[in-house]
Amino acid sequence: MATRQARRNDNKAGNLYSVMTGFNTIFTHQKLAATTLQAVQLVSPVVIASNVLANLYVLRCLETEGNVHTLDQTFFSNCMYAVTHSTGRGAVQFDRAKDVKLTESLDLYLQQLPQGHQPPERPTYIKDVSPATSYLLLL
Repeated sequence: MATRQARRNDNKAGNLYSVMTGFNTIFTHQKLAATTLQAVQLVSPVVIASNVLANLYVLRCLETEGNVHTLDQTFFSNCMYAVTHSTGRGAVQFDRAKDVKLTESLDLYLQQLPQGHQPPERPTYIKDVSPATSYLLLL
């Protein structure tokens, strides 16, 4: 186990490392911890479903074309929009016509889901994040 001085020297040298610690060690404020856990519960199913679709897309590209174009933030946002649903004013929906290859991967993804599967809800950020942000501003 590295000493504090050894970690400082590593930092100066540009070496990266991780320190394992518990959730309750970092989040000692009860309401902040509860808000963080709620955010994780909302976002985790969305991230998992989006990553499964992105991985399927990459595999299909490698199998059919032998390469994959650069995957940017727009690509991952489209994956999220494709595998989730959102309601409300200003809710962004996936446009199947804009990305044919992603749509083909989405169709394969959807075929693999159990019958009656409900896509995860993509939280409306204003509705779900604003109360937490407002609370943090009061601390």
